[in-house]
Formats: sequence, C-alpha cells, structure tokens
Amino acid sequence: MTLHIGAMMPDRSLDESALIQAITKVATDLAGLRDKPVQKKKPVLDVIFLLPSQQEKADFTGLRLCSFDRKGQILRIECAVPEKMVASIHARRFVIAIMQDAIDAAGEFFKEQHILYDLHEHFALVDLVIPKEQRALN
Repeated sequence: MTLHIGAMMPDRSLDESALIQAITKVATDLAGLRDKPVQKKKPVLDVIFLLPSQQEKADFTGLRLCSFDRKGQILRIECAVPEKMVASIHARRFVIAIMQDAIDAAGEFFKEQHILYDLHEHFALVDLVIPKEQRALN
C-alpha cells in the first residue's frame, strides 16, 4: 500500500507553523522511500491533516475515514488537528503517531473489505521516517 500525507490549511498564516514543517519533513522523507516495494502497491492510504484556524475547524476530533475510491483503491483518512499541536515542539511526533493510527485504522477497514493489506510493512515504513532521537525514546 502506498502511503501519502497532506494538509488542509484554512489560513495561509499556518504555512510556517511547526505542524506544517513536520508534515513537510515527513512527506519529504516518505518521498525518499518511494523506491520501496510497499510504496508501489495498492491500495493507497492518504492521510490528510485538517488544521484549525479562527475561521474554520473540523467538526470532529481524532481520525475519521473520509472516503474510499474502490476503482483507484484510495482510502482517505482525515485527522482533526488539535489547536495546541499547530505550534507544538512535539508536532513531528504527533504526525508520526497519527500516521501509525491511520495505518491501524486502514488495516481494520481493508480487512472488512477483504482487500490485501500488509500492516507490518507499513508500520516498518513509518519507522524509517522516525528521527533517531525519537526512536531511542520508544
């Protein structure tokens, strides 16, 4: 299963936030792993971080399965980002934790849909983008 991440930003002032920097760094690291066999398989897991702003906030907390395109084999999972995480020094740790939770949720979804999905291969992929200093803490 291919793994993608992205963000929905209702306000351009969030462009330089700690969370956007963390999402960008993790996305860049994932792009560097695109030659891994797991990144060339379907289904695709697309994790979208919904950032809060003064004008707009997600109407849910945590994660939710947003949509599944059966033809393209793309599962989209949205994450409602808590306001305190936008500028947090723990933003990267948060992004990694959400990706792990999304992989777990995708595993349940694909199991129910009888779609082959290697949970362990995807957790191993995320482990490759965890900073060494964070890995030492786990």
